[in-house]
Amino acid sequence: MPAMIQFEIEKDIAVVTLDAPGEKVNILNETFLRQLDETAEKLNREKGLKGAVVLSAKKKGFIAGADVHQIEEVDTPEEGTRLARQGQDILQKWGHFNFPVVCAIHGHCMGGGTEFALACNFRIAAPDAAIALPEIKLGILPGFGGTQLLPRLISLEKALDIIMTGRTVKAREAESLGVIDHLCEQSDMKEEAFRLLRDAESSEQAVSASRKKKKSGLRTFLLEKNPLGRAVLFSITEKQMQKKTKGHYPAPERALEVIREGIGKSLEKGLEIEAKALGELIVTTESKNLIHIYNLSQRAKKPPFDDVEANEIKKAVVLGAGVMGGGIAQLMADKKISVILKDIKEEAVESGLESARSIFRKKLKRQGRNEDAVSEKMQLISGTTEYKSFGDVDLVVEAVVEKMSVKQSVLKETESFLPESAVFATNTSALSVSELQSASSRPDQVGGLHFFNPVDKMPLVEIIHGTKTSDRTVATLHQAALNFGKIPVIAADRPGFLVNRLLVTYLNEACLIAEEGVDWPSLDQITKDFGLPMGPFRLIDEVGIDIGAEVGRTLCKAFDYLQESKLMQKADEMGLLGKKGGKGFYNYQNGRSAGPNLNIDAQLDLQKDRNATEEDLERMLYLMVNEAARCLDEHVIASPEDIDTGMVFGTGFPPFRGGLCRWSDNVGLARIQESLENLEKRYGERFKPVSFIEDNRNFYGES
Repeated sequence: MPAMIQFEIEKDIAVVTLDAPGEKVNILNETFLRQLDETAEKLNREKGLKGAVVLSAKKKGFIAGADVHQIEEVDTPEEGTRLARQGQDILQKWGHFNFPVVCAIHGHCMGGGTEFALACNFRIAAPDAAIALPEIKLGILPGFGGTQLLPRLISLEKALDIIMTGRTVKAREAESLGVIDHLCEQSDMKEEAFRLLRDAESSEQAVSASRKKKKSGLRTFLLEKNPLGRAVLFSITEKQMQKKTKGHYPAPERALEVIREGIGKSLEKGLEIEAKALGELIVTTESKNLIHIYNLSQRAKKPPFDDVEANEIKKAVVLGAGVMGGGIAQLMADKKISVILKDIKEEAVESGLESARSIFRKKLKRQGRNEDAVSEKMQLISGTTEYKSFGDVDLVVEAVVEKMSVKQSVLKETESFLPESAVFATNTSALSVSELQSASSRPDQVGGLHFFNPVDKMPLVEIIHGTKTSDRTVATLHQAALNFGKIPVIAADRPGFLVNRLLVTYLNEACLIAEEGVDWPSLDQITKDFGLPMGPFRLIDEVGIDIGAEVGRTLCKAFDYLQESKLMQKADEMGLLGKKGGKGFYNYQNGRSAGPNLNIDAQLDLQKDRNATEEDLERMLYLMVNEAARCLDEHVIASPEDIDTGMVFGTGFPPFRGGLCRWSDNVGLARIQESLENLEKRYGERFKPVSFIEDNRNFYGES
């Protein structure tokens, strides 16, 4: 078995190095844990040690967490509990030597890696350190001691926030919270660790010194230092949690319960409670589905071709300085790419630059950064109305108006100023990339790069493969999306591509149901109860009624089996825009929903004969399932995994359900086929089950 952990003695101090051979990162799998245990036993046998420092030899970071595949394979609560207790026992050894231990953290320190660091006596970190307990996002909780160690180290309120959200804490914040004892440059960490160890004669002193950093004050005293205050804090946290999860995610509720039960007990008893809870959560359907989503996000990072090299993107141009253009420029600059924002009018350029600046300002304010940091980021964006400085550009992203003639004209004009290697990508949400290519002198270097609004928040990007798009261009756009911090999915050039095709099918059906006399707010409610982030009519407002009407019209013409609803068209003709106009199906104040628009029923001649039923929900969802299967039949998309990736990261399809295809398999395709056949008899051809559904027991091919 290759050594993953080595140590050498320097001046009575053990320097422990974590370095899994042949791996890019250190993972707390079974082998790694066993070697941690063996190393702890060896250190215990060493005579005269005054301390130990633990470092990682990996460039990317300390420990990337536990092995997700091992978590996925656990199928009984007893096995989950056993694994948790095993991990707890091994990590706890590192904080109970008769000498102190310092963890020296750089880069990522996730999950079990954070729990290992918490078990040690001191933690120092480089400025690039990123620390998290993200287990809640996998439908479980920190099971190697995290739920018990963190609340004993820092403010209970802050510990609850970190555990319940799974968010990543950057080094500076981690130090201010007391998670990290000292920050220093990575090159100085070993020396800093040695200094700390020389100052601490025992692990008890180290623990005492470390915990002095725990913040205190009147709020802490009132909420954390007495049982009544803690009860209030837990009650507030529980209400906030329920508002966010709506009962669909059992892990946050259980994590809160474990922390509440363990906080007044011994550490050993608290660890027992934690391990039992992990065992129960690890086998839930929600956890298995959330791990599926995690695997999808990792799968998307794999290059689309084994033998095709992507072009490097150092400089880019964004054509069109509207909301999308400004957002795309900000995203690129945030990833340290020099970008030119071009429009035909100076005022449009200034507006686009201000949009980018506003996004930076909000983001950096949350990080405690000032206006100087915003200015530093904005230095990477320049605005222009001319085709200047385009001679060394690697990527052009076109985000002008959704008219093919305009896009083709812009493409022709821009190409003459670009180097031969530059890739041109359109951000169109529905127009044909192949038709756009017909205007190009180098169509193989033209593809689609479809961002979703708002660009800085929506994780998905669709890569559109036109009929003449080369594999190298696809590979370049795929790698660019990854560099932008996005999750890419590759789709063929068909109307609506993947996400909008499925989404508009769903929205159009919702409008048809409302036209039949179903109360549209009740349709919004029933879909939210299912777990979608917002109902169809709230989503139409969010997208923009004008855009929804145009895309709906386009797709219904492209797919003649769809029955077009006139509801959005009527609303569009009346000048209702949705959120961006302050009024649509809902009213809006300062960009926030202010309740349903009570006048819209009369304006659109809508009758409300009944509330939405489960059959109405099935009509909307099963029609999407049928359309997803059609996309597989037509090779619009390569696999069910791509569909689930697009739906979860592009539309907010409930992650706890695992994605549209995985949810369909859980329901059963046979049952869905039967329902579609019944719906076809009542509502027409659009519900006719496609061949994929008729030929397969489920999407993922499992019996």
